[in-house]
Amino acid sequence: MKKLTITIALLLVVAFAMPTFAQSFSDVPSDHWAYDAINKLVAAGIVEGYPDGEYKGDQNMTRYEMAVMVSRALDNIVAEQEAMAEEMDAMGEGLTTGQAEDVTAIVKSLMEKNMPENETLSDGQAEEVADIVDALTFELKAELKVLGADVDALSADMAEMQKTVDQLKKDMPNDNIEFGMDITTTFETANYGDEPAAALALWADGDALDYDIAGDTGDFPAEEAFYQEYDLSVMGNLGEAKFDLAVDTTTTVFTQEDTWFNDVSGLSSAVSNPASADSNDFVMDTALLEVAYKDYGFKFGNFSDYQIEPYFVDEEDRDGMEMTTSYMGNDIKAFVVGTDGDGTAETDEETFGATVTREMDFGTVTGKLYHVRDHPSYDQVTDLAVEVSGVEVTEALTMGGEVVYNDYEDLAGASDSDTLFNVNAEFAVSDALTVDGMVEVVGENFVAPYNDLEEAADYDLFNIGATYVLNENNTVTGDYTFVQPGDSFTNQEDESTISVGLDNTYGDFTNNASVEFTTNDGFEDGHDATVVELGTNYAWNETTTLGASFVNVNEEKTAGDVISYNYLKGTMAKELASNVTWNTEVHWIDGTVGPLYTNADFDTVPADVDGTGNAVISSLTVSF
Repeated sequence: MKKLTITIALLLVVAFAMPTFAQSFSDVPSDHWAYDAINKLVAAGIVEGYPDGEYKGDQNMTRYEMAVMVSRALDNIVAEQEAMAEEMDAMGEGLTTGQAEDVTAIVKSLMEKNMPENETLSDGQAEEVADIVDALTFELKAELKVLGADVDALSADMAEMQKTVDQLKKDMPNDNIEFGMDITTTFETANYGDEPAAALALWADGDALDYDIAGDTGDFPAEEAFYQEYDLSVMGNLGEAKFDLAVDTTTTVFTQEDTWFNDVSGLSSAVSNPASADSNDFVMDTALLEVAYKDYGFKFGNFSDYQIEPYFVDEEDRDGMEMTTSYMGNDIKAFVVGTDGDGTAETDEETFGATVTREMDFGTVTGKLYHVRDHPSYDQVTDLAVEVSGVEVTEALTMGGEVVYNDYEDLAGASDSDTLFNVNAEFAVSDALTVDGMVEVVGENFVAPYNDLEEAADYDLFNIGATYVLNENNTVTGDYTFVQPGDSFTNQEDESTISVGLDNTYGDFTNNASVEFTTNDGFEDGHDATVVELGTNYAWNETTTLGASFVNVNEEKTAGDVISYNYLKGTMAKELASNVTWNTEVHWIDGTVGPLYTNADFDTVPADVDGTGNAVISSLTVSF
C-alpha cells in the first residue's frame, strides 16, 4: 500500500509539473548543448529572442538586460509560491470534489495504458485511489504547514527584492530618438495669358487662390519651376522630456525659376520678385521645436499662420516661443513672437501674450492679455479680455461671450481706447436641427493690428445660422448676417449676407454646394456680390482620390463691374507605395477685372481688362 501511495504521489507530481517548451530559435539547433536550458527560460517568460528570430547567444548582456531577466524570474517565483501556498492550505483541508474527480481521471488514464485490455479500473477502485491520496495529504499535513511558513518568509524576502528591482527599472535611461524625412520634388508650369496683370488680379481674389500679391508673391504658380523640399523630423524622448523637431528646407534644381513678376506691369514697389536662382544650396524655410516635460510644453522657432485672436493677430507668420503649463487647476499659455525686418525698431515688431483658462461649474473662463509694439502704424497696442464659453443654460441651449478692452498709442504719440463685445449661443431645436447666433459690437477707436473681423472697427453685427441634418448623407446649412456701420464710415448703408449650403455623400463621392449673396458690400449702396461654389471628392480606389471644384464670382457696383470670373480646380492624390505619394493640381481661371476694381499692390490697376490663366503643379513625395 505504501509503495502504491508513493507511486501515485510521484505520478501526480509529474503530471502537474510537466513543463511545456517553446519553439527554439533559428540559431540554436536542437543538438546545441544549451538548447533545453534556453527553451525552459523562454517558456518561463524570462528571456526573449530578437525580432529576426535569433537568440544571439554570443552577444554580450548589459546590466540593464540582466536586471530585466532577474525581475521576470522573481515575478515567476513569487507567483508560484503564492499558488503553492494556496494549494497547501487547500490540501490541509483534504481534496475538494473537483480535485478528487481530477485524480480519478488521471489514474484511469494511467491504468488503461498499463493494464490488460480486459481489465479495467472500476469507479470504486478509482475512489479508493482518491482516498489514498487524501490519506497521504493528512500524513504530510505537519510538513506542509512548516513548508508554508518557510514560503511566507521567502515571499517577504522576494517582495523586498522586488522593490529593489522596481527602483532599478525607474533608474534605467528611457531615451529614444527617431528620424524621419519627406523629400518632395515639385514641378510647376503656368500661363498668365495676354494680360498677365489681369490674370494675377483674378488669381489673388479671395474666392480663388486668396493670396496677397505683395505678401505671398512666392505662392502664386510659377511659369516654370522645378525644385525640391526636404522636410526633416526628429522626435523622441530624453528621460522624461519628449521632443519633436520639424525642419523644412528648400533647394532649387535644374533651372532658374521663371515667375510671373517680369511679365506683370503696373506693380507697386511693395511687390518683389519671388524667383529663386538655379542653386543646389539648402535654404531653411521653417524650423519648429516642440518639447514636453512633465506639466510643461514649449515651442521654439517659426510659427506658420500663427493665430492668436481674430481681433488681434489672425493667421500670420511669426518667429518666437510659446509655453504652456497647468497650475492649481489653471491652464496657462504665454508667448513671445515677432517679425524680422530690416533691423530698425519700426520693422522688428514684437508681440507678447498670456492666457489663463479655468474650468468652472458653469463653464470655461479665460483671461487674456496681449501686447504688440513697434507695429508699422502703432507704437503699441494692448488688449485685456475675459472670455466665457460653454455655459449650459439648459440641456439644449449653450452660450458664451467675450469682452475686450483695447488701448493703443500711434507713432505720433496720440492714444485712445475702446472695447469689443460679443455674445454667442447655440440651441439644439431637435436631433436634426441646430440654430446658432452671435451679436458683436466693436467700438470706433478699437485697433486690431492683424484682424479677421467683419471690418477693422466701428460696427454692430448680428448673425443667425442653422444646420439641418436631412439624413445620414445630406446636411443643409443656412446663414444670415446683418452689419450696421458706425459713424466713422463714409458709406452708411446696412450690409447683409445670406448663404445656403449642402453637404452630400453619395457612394464614394463627397460633394458640397453653396450660394452666397451680399448686398451693400462695404456699406456702399448697390455694391453687390454673388459667389457660387461646387465641389466633389471621389475615392476612386484605396490608393487614388480625385477632386474637383468650381467657383463663380460676380461683384458689381451701381456704376459698373468690380470683378467677375470662373475658377476651376482639379486634384489627384495617388499613393504609389506605402511611403510614396504623387499629388497633382490643375488650375484654370477666366474672367474680367472691371473698371471699379481696386488693389493697393498695383500702381496702375488693370481695370476693365479680360484675363485668363492656367497652371499645373505636380509633386512626388518620398517618406523615410
